[in-house]
Amino acid sequence: MTDTTDGSRIPVRPCYLAVSDGCADAAFAPLIGPRWHKRLDEWGNYHAFGDHGRLHIGLIPQYCELVEPIGLWHIEARPHRHAPAKWRAAMSDHTPPEIIAAFTTALAADVERGGDRPPYLHDVGCPDTVWRPVTRAGWQLVVSGFGVRALAPDLLAEVTHTPPRPGPALEQAREEAWQVEVRTSDEGEALWWAEFHSATPAHLIAAFATALASSQPLWRTENTLPPPVRRLINGG
Repeated sequence: MTDTTDGSRIPVRPCYLAVSDGCADAAFAPLIGPRWHKRLDEWGNYHAFGDHGRLHIGLIPQYCELVEPIGLWHIEARPHRHAPAKWRAAMSDHTPPEIIAAFTTALAADVERGGDRPPYLHDVGCPDTVWRPVTRAGWQLVVSGFGVRALAPDLLAEVTHTPPRPGPALEQAREEAWQVEVRTSDEGEALWWAEFHSATPAHLIAAFATALASSQPLWRTENTLPPPVRRLINGG
């Protein structure tokens, strides 16, 4: 799946097997300009607040009273700084920052548009927007009575959508209607995961999905990759 071109860094294909290299700069890089404020809190967590406090992107390795204790990455959008979140997204610690950056880049573009009705709060969009980039990349779409799942050609990555349903089943529907999981085999825990609330705009999830399904490699130092990933990318 990959070939070594130098002695220290290798191109990892498919890119979702790269996992995080411990550097979060790529995900925060698009969040620049006067509409964004970044700070390190007293617990050692890093935050970016945008669009007058309506957006929060947090890298939360430690306890933080601002977020629920799930995942390493937290993204929230709210109508105003004191309102409850309209939607949330979370990603685990091994999520490649370059893939998260596709999401934050799209989010930053929404902020730049300005106005009282930013797309990240008002354009929920159609789920088909998410499926297009993965199906173009050769992923298989599976439709069931409970939702839709897209599987990567190697079956190691998937995107699922389980929307809320009317009737009694609505109470059982997950608010995190969109889920992404990457594995190194059919068994065992996910290598990394991401989840998005049902109200997360589809164009933002589509940006994430486009990066997820990209044919471009991510470059990593081999010793930062877990052993199962090393075996996969070296054809073992």
